[in-house]
Amino acid sequence: MTKTSGKSKIKDFKRHEMFSKVKVPPGIPFFVRVDGKGFHRLISELKFAKPYDEKFMNIMVCSAKAVFEIGFNPVLAYIFSDEISFLFIKNFPYDGRIEKMDSLIPSAVASAFTLKLVEENYDHRIVLFDARIIPVSHEDIRMYLAWRQMEAWRNCMNAYAQMALEKMGYKGYKLAEKLKGMKAAEMHELVFKELGINLAKVPTWQRRGIMIRWKKYEKVGYNPILKRYETAWRRKIQVDWELPLFNTDKGKKYLEEVLASFEV
Repeated sequence: MTKTSGKSKIKDFKRHEMFSKVKVPPGIPFFVRVDGKGFHRLISELKFAKPYDEKFMNIMVCSAKAVFEIGFNPVLAYIFSDEISFLFIKNFPYDGRIEKMDSLIPSAVASAFTLKLVEENYDHRIVLFDARIIPVSHEDIRMYLAWRQMEAWRNCMNAYAQMALEKMGYKGYKLAEKLKGMKAAEMHELVFKELGINLAKVPTWQRRGIMIRWKKYEKVGYNPILKRYETAWRRKIQVDWELPLFNTDKGKKYLEEVLASFEV
């Protein structure tokens, strides 16, 4: 009689991982758009100012910068509200594996956000971000950013209009219904009448968003081999709070400079 150990063979489940081999096609630029979950409640509980709080946006900026600093190497990050769009055009993280990028990038943002809350003496909260990947052509990079910037402007109008309606006594379902049917011109008029605010004059970052990008600069250093000082191009992270409209000639020139700075 043959004796057995009683142990069954261990099955390898690696091949059961559903999306581990799904990648962004090589050479195709793409955005990873990260969105906060449940942030209306978070902002209320932590008592951030409405409709906008610069302290909150600074936390969002620091959270997005973390993705640059830990080595994912995005070209840029465009931010408004609780949304961040990271652009990648080459040297894709994790060889472009969607499963990895859709999990690790929002994880990095959430971790950095939580740490910054603690650093700024806010109550600790569990913070969630999700992510999606949007492939684009090189030609459509500017159009994608113009699209999100248009959404930032809509968000700005809605936020101030909601504040005006709340002042008038609207709340809950009735507020949502009133806001849903309002056109841009009506929002402008409402906000000016009730709050005395000209929406065209609110801070630029509220209307157009914020950009984190690379900035080229010259660095002078001594070459010990050639025994002389030499100049080289380097890059550093820069945050731009005063953005042009991306669908204008000025916006096109700005984005061309942003993309060129990444290539240093």
